[in-house]
Amino acid sequence: MKRIIVTLSVILFTCTLYAQPATKKHVVKRGETITQIAKKYNTSNNVLFLLNPEAVKGISRSQVLQVPITSEVQHKVQAKETAYGISKQYNISIEDLYQLNPGLEEYGLKVKQILNITGADSFKNTIIVQPGETIYGIAAKNNTTVSELYEINPELRVGSLKEGQVIKLPVNDDLRIDQDKKATVFSQNAKTIIVKPKETIYNIARTNNVTQQDLLKWNPRLREGLKEGDTLIVGLYQTAIPVESETTVAEVNQGERLIDANKNTIKELVFLLPFNLASNNFSNPSVYKNIQSNMFLNMTLEFYSGAQLAIKDLESRNYPLNIRFVDSKETNRSLDVQSLKSDFDFADTDVIIGPFFQKNVDAISEAFKNQSTLIVSPLSTSEGKPYPRQIHAMPSNEIVKKEMLKFLKTKQQNVVAITDEIKTPRNFFNSNLPSAKVMTVKRDEKVSAGDLRKLLNNTEVNYIVYDARSLTTSIELIRTLKDLLNEYKIYLVGLEKNDILDSSDISIDDLIALNYTFPSVTNDSDNLRKSNFHSKYMAAYGKKPTRFATRGYDVTFDVILRMFKSNQDAKIFDSTTQQTENNFSYTNENGGVYNTAVFILYYDKDFTIKEAR
Repeated sequence: MKRIIVTLSVILFTCTLYAQPATKKHVVKRGETITQIAKKYNTSNNVLFLLNPEAVKGISRSQVLQVPITSEVQHKVQAKETAYGISKQYNISIEDLYQLNPGLEEYGLKVKQILNITGADSFKNTIIVQPGETIYGIAAKNNTTVSELYEINPELRVGSLKEGQVIKLPVNDDLRIDQDKKATVFSQNAKTIIVKPKETIYNIARTNNVTQQDLLKWNPRLREGLKEGDTLIVGLYQTAIPVESETTVAEVNQGERLIDANKNTIKELVFLLPFNLASNNFSNPSVYKNIQSNMFLNMTLEFYSGAQLAIKDLESRNYPLNIRFVDSKETNRSLDVQSLKSDFDFADTDVIIGPFFQKNVDAISEAFKNQSTLIVSPLSTSEGKPYPRQIHAMPSNEIVKKEMLKFLKTKQQNVVAITDEIKTPRNFFNSNLPSAKVMTVKRDEKVSAGDLRKLLNNTEVNYIVYDARSLTTSIELIRTLKDLLNEYKIYLVGLEKNDILDSSDISIDDLIALNYTFPSVTNDSDNLRKSNFHSKYMAAYGKKPTRFATRGYDVTFDVILRMFKSNQDAKIFDSTTQQTENNFSYTNENGGVYNTAVFILYYDKDFTIKEAR
C-alpha cells in the first residue's frame, strides 16, 4: 500500500499537559520494565510516559516514577479553548461533558476552570513523539490536520515539540480529511476586473490563470475588441493552499510491494521545488494572502499539485520508486547548492526534476556532473548551458521559432517574413527557411499594399510571418492584409505568441479571417485527453488546473514512465511521447538534450483554437 512519510524542517511547539490523573510514587525495582509497571497499575505505557517524560529514554533501578491511582481525570481550562474541542480531546460527547460539569452549558467555560472528565478514556488515542517527528508529520501520518491537533492539544501552540511528548489524536472519523485530498485546498471567489491601459486578452488570461476561450465565453463582447475601463468577468479565482505542505522532504514509497523486488531495481526521483519555507510559514494564516499576491509561490504550489496527481495516477503500475520533494529555497538570483548537498543525500538519486530557474538548473547540473543523476529543467525556456545529463523539458524560444519555420517549409507555399529585427534578425529566416522573402520594417512603419503585392503569389497560399513589436505597424498591416484577402489567400503567422496581436485595437474576428497561426509549447486546443485530465483534476482539487498544474502533471507522468522504460539511463529520453497538454520529443544538440515538441495552432471560425495539420 502507499505510504507517505513526511520529514519537516520547521519551528514547532512544546507541550505542558494540563489534564492528569491523580498519582502516587513508584520506585523502580531491578529488572522492571515500563510495560510491567503499566500493567501493575492497570494503565498504559503512554500514560506513564505522559507522567514521566524522561522515561521515554529508559528507566533505571531506584528511579522514582509517578503512577496513576485513579481513573478519574480533570482538565484545567486554557485560554481560547471550547467545550467542543475539550470533548473531542477526551473522546467523549459534548452532552457527557455538560452532564459531568453542571452549569457548564448555561454559563460557559472560564479560564483555569477545573472540569471533571470522570470515566473518559483520555489516553485511548495518543501517540508518543519519536525522534525527529514534527507536528506536520504527525498530522499527515495519522490522517488528520494540524488545526485538529491544535484544537485537542492547545498546549502545542507554544514552545517546541520534544521526543517522548504525548500527543492526543482525534478519533471522530467524520472530521478527518482524506489523505489524498488534504495536500491542497482551494479558495474560490467570483471575480471581476477592470481593464487597465495597454492590457491585452492574452495577458489578462495569463495573469488570472484562465484561458482566452474562457474569457470569450464569460465576456462575448470581447470579440469586438478589448477596451480600457471595461469590466470583465474572470470566473472563479482559484488559489492552491497547502494544508500540510510545509515540507522539506516527502517520500512516496511502494511499501510492501517492494518486499520481493530486486533491490537494485529501486529508483529514486527527487523534486527540487521552491517552497521557500523560511519565508512562507504555512501554519500562519497570513500566508494565504501571500499566496494570492505571490505569483511565484502560486506557480510552485500549482506545479506541486499536478505532480502529486500524476504520482497517484501511476500507483497502480507498482513501479519500485522512491520519490522525495525537497525545498530548493531558490530565487531567480541564487540557489545554495552546497547546502542542499549537505542537508540531503542524493547519492542514489536517478532523476531530479527542478529547480525552476535555468541558471539554478545549470548550478545543480554542474554540482552533479560527476554522477549519473539526470537533471530535468521543467519550466525554463532558456537554453542555459549544455550538459549531457541535463534535460530541457520546455522547448526554448529559439526551438519554437525553428519548429514554426519547419512547419511552413513542409507546406511548400509562398512565405513572406516581416520583421523589425528586434527579436528575430533577418539572417534567422535566411538560415532556417531560405525560400522566404524577407521584409524589414522600422518602428511604426506602415506596410503598403503595393509593397506586399510585389511579394505575394495569387496561385499559392501566402504565409505572412509577422515578427514586429509596433502596435501601429501591426494595426495597419492587418487592415492591409484584410483588404488583400479579395485577391490572395493569406495566412497570418507568428513565430511565437505575440502580445501585440492581443491588443484591444485588433479584433479577434480579423485574426480569424486571416487564419492566424502560431507555435506553442502547450496544446491550447480542446481535445478529449485534456478534457479527461481537467475532470480528474477538478475531482481531486475542486478547481480547473492552471497551465502550471498541467505542466507539473505532464512532466512528472512522462519522467516516471521513462525511468522504467529502459535500464540504460542515457536512452530513456530517446522516444517521443504525448501527454495532456505537452508533448516530449528530445534531441541531442550542442551537448545538451532539448525538447523540440511544439504545437502549431490557429484561430478557427468558431472562436476556438485548433491544432493545424
